[in-house]
Amino acid sequence: MQNKSFFLELVETFVVSFIVLTVLYGLIAFPEIVSGASMEPGIADADRILVEKISRIFTGFDRGDLVVLHPPDNDNIDYVKRIIGIPGDVVKISDCEVFITRDGNRFVLEEPYLYENTCTSGGKYFQEGKAQKIEEGYYLVLGDNRDRSADSRVFGPIAQERIVGKAVFRFWPPSKLGFL
Repeated sequence: MQNKSFFLELVETFVVSFIVLTVLYGLIAFPEIVSGASMEPGIADADRILVEKISRIFTGFDRGDLVVLHPPDNDNIDYVKRIIGIPGDVVKISDCEVFITRDGNRFVLEEPYLYENTCTSGGKYFQEGKAQKIEEGYYLVLGDNRDRSADSRVFGPIAQERIVGKAVFRFWPPSKLGFL
C-alpha cells in the first residue's frame, strides 16, 4: 500500500513538473545555445542563454536589445543579433559607423560592445552611404562581430513577428554567468 502511494506521488510530481516546464518553455522563456561567432566579443560560440518571450508581446524591443530571431524564409534556424534600428529610424552606414536620424536628431550610434576599431560596412540591403528608413513593424539587426555576421545587411530589415524573444541571461559557461 505504501509503495503504491509512493509510486502515485512520484508520477504526480513528474506530470505536474512536465506541465509546468512545458508552459514555461512555450509561453515565458527557453534556453538557447549560441552557434557561431557573430556576437563576439560579448557572446561566444556554445554559450547558453535564456531567452524570454514576454517582452515581444507587452513591451516590444528597444535599440541595443539582444534578440533571438528566425531569418526570413527559415523557421528552423535561430540567430542571435542586436537591435540597431527601430521603427521610424532612418539608418545610414557610412565611414565605418552607424548613423541614426530620428525626430530630426542625427547621431552616431555608440557601440561599446564591439571589438575596438570595428568597421561597420554596408551590404546588399543596407548599402554603404545610403540612408534607409526602418518601417513600422521592422527592425535593423546586426551581429556584434560585424565581419562574421549574416544580419540585416544580408537579409534586410527583420519583421517583428520573426523575433522569437529577448536574450536576457547567460547561464553557461559558469565563468560568464550573468544578465546580458
